[in-house]
Amino acid sequence: MSVDNNQSPPSRASNNRAISSQVIPHPSTVYPEELLEPSSGLNLKEFINIVARRKWLVTVITLLTLLAVFLITLMVKPVYRATSTIQIERNAKQIVSGNTFETVESRSDKDFHETQRQLIQSRALARRVINQLGLDTKDSSLGLISSIKKALGLTPDEQNSAERTEALFLENLTVQPVSNSQLVSINYDSTDPKLAADISNAISKTFVRMNLEKRFDTASYSKEFLSENIQQVRQTLEKSEQALNDYARQYGIVQDVDGESTDTHSLKKLSEELVKVERERIEAEALYLQAKRADPNNPTIIALLSKDPTLQTMGNELVRKVAERKARIRQSSTGSNRTIRRLKREIDVLRAEISAKSATVVASLEAEVDAAKKRQKLIRQQLAELKNSAISTQGDSIRYNTLKREVESNQILYKELLQQLKQVNVAGSVGTNNISIIDKAGVPYEKYKPKLRTNLAFGLLLGLMLGMGAAFLREFTDDSLKGSDELEKLTGLPVLGLLPNIKQSDEQIALLAHTEPRSPLAEAIRSLRTSLKFSTQYGAPRTTFITSSTPAEGKSSIALNLATAYAQVGSRVLLIDADLRNPSIHHLLKLDNLEGLTNYLAGAGDAYDVSRPCLIKHLRVITSGPIPPDPVELLSGQRMTQLLDMAANEFDYVVIDGPPVIGLADALVLSNLADATILVVQARKTRKASLQAALKRLERTSGNIIGTLLSRVDRSSNPEYSEDGYYTYTSSGSNNDSGV
Repeated sequence: MSVDNNQSPPSRASNNRAISSQVIPHPSTVYPEELLEPSSGLNLKEFINIVARRKWLVTVITLLTLLAVFLITLMVKPVYRATSTIQIERNAKQIVSGNTFETVESRSDKDFHETQRQLIQSRALARRVINQLGLDTKDSSLGLISSIKKALGLTPDEQNSAERTEALFLENLTVQPVSNSQLVSINYDSTDPKLAADISNAISKTFVRMNLEKRFDTASYSKEFLSENIQQVRQTLEKSEQALNDYARQYGIVQDVDGESTDTHSLKKLSEELVKVERERIEAEALYLQAKRADPNNPTIIALLSKDPTLQTMGNELVRKVAERKARIRQSSTGSNRTIRRLKREIDVLRAEISAKSATVVASLEAEVDAAKKRQKLIRQQLAELKNSAISTQGDSIRYNTLKREVESNQILYKELLQQLKQVNVAGSVGTNNISIIDKAGVPYEKYKPKLRTNLAFGLLLGLMLGMGAAFLREFTDDSLKGSDELEKLTGLPVLGLLPNIKQSDEQIALLAHTEPRSPLAEAIRSLRTSLKFSTQYGAPRTTFITSSTPAEGKSSIALNLATAYAQVGSRVLLIDADLRNPSIHHLLKLDNLEGLTNYLAGAGDAYDVSRPCLIKHLRVITSGPIPPDPVELLSGQRMTQLLDMAANEFDYVVIDGPPVIGLADALVLSNLADATILVVQARKTRKASLQAALKRLERTSGNIIGTLLSRVDRSSNPEYSEDGYYTYTSSGSNNDSGV
């Protein structure tokens, strides 16, 4: 036999489960442990997979949304926007200020301009424009909002009420500041372009007029207010001046030109003189102490302290003679000795004179210190006497100063009010306005809304959102399996292969590995064959049972293609159709089904003789034969075990096509007899609940499930399986199975 294994597998007859404990996953299906756990959230990969799988649903909903938006845009009556521009200058000059009254003024330019924009959108201005243009009787003035209100069934009385008209008017009005400028755009929307321009211009003119009226009203009120306050302040000032004069005469208070009393002025002068004398005394003491501690033989220091130039001259002369004597001594000649003795006598005389002069200077400085102390003592005595005199009149001065401050305050207030009254008169006569019209609104010829491009872009975005929302709703309400990652996480078993969804008949698909060996499906089957080779330590299982959880998941076509793939590498293969309730292998291979497995299991014929050759080289087939009344009893008999023992001796590989697991015991019997079981799962059809139920049934009967196989995978919606990947790589090379 030509089994492509390095080791001989254990005998089925001795232990048909011996291979169960040796199952290992294919390297391509080994994943980190965390990937086998359920995902805690929707990652980008899953998001893309869902959208790709539901692309037609997303596309249809998006197109329908775009169509609806397009039709609505065409049906809606166009709205036109007219824009006028005004300039609002900051009026920083206050007409009236003070503690009692001031004009309302913003603390910043931002607040000021925001206030002006709110005034433009006020109901008072809206009412004036409505009355001016007679908009109460014009339905068009209400624009698009009016049409909507009518569609809602509002009565004419409600719609034509003053408050509702003003509200609808303001809904169509937009005030926008022009950035980095004092300009403001006044926009009005209406279905009538001429009316939109008329209303925008009327708003600008009315706002300018209202602002000017407000300024005149403010000036008139300010003038009246100031006149009344000036009269009151004048009377108060006269009374306070009279009270001050009466008090000064009563207590004989006399003040100088600076408003200070005589005692206060004298105290101030004496205090200043005392400070001056103390400073002089300190300076004299410092000089005296320095001179007293200085070397009497150093005339330079004494001269600096006393500022006496004579001492400085004598000191210089002494230094010169001492230097000359030292020079003579160094020469040491006879003639110079006489000069040295003469110089010594002169030096001694100079030192005596300097010492006497220094003593005189120290005595002079001491005398200056004594004189300064005496002056300081005298001034302090005079200052004390003057303070005692001032204390007796302090109470009278306090009351006097209080009255004086009151007079001064009244005088300041009176002057300010007079100045402000002059400003009010000037402002009222000039009549300037800080608001002006820059551009008038023209009649717009292009509609402002609806904008087809903008609406279509919005419709596209809305359609995509609705489409993806519907896709996710369908996805999360759909219990079927979609991809290999989901399948592996659910079952905990390796996915041995992914088979693409082929748009051909079942008969054609079943023979693709033979008729189209370079097709993606054939490549996928060969990849499955390779995965099975590495699924156990002994190589591919000798007997493989192909089943599914429910009918019509493609297990028969897969079984035939897998058997074909084994046969293509020269292995002797036996394909058994053990689906005794709904057999299909004979239909796929165009064979009769008069005799087959049921005949042998019932006791007729030899095990090898019941197999037949087919159009595929190295492949023999045992069809199901006539459908028996009790398939489970036949499959559970001794002859089925004998058949598999014979097949293990005569063939390299045995592939069993069996019935589905759910609702039938046949698959459980076959799974227990085979070396390995592969569970076929059809993408987007097999339900998770059905798959889990099938796994539980197989596990309870000790079925050796080595992995799953995902069939009919949509390549465009599953990134893990792409026809642009491995399965089409060999399209430019040779198709030699012997190397797989």
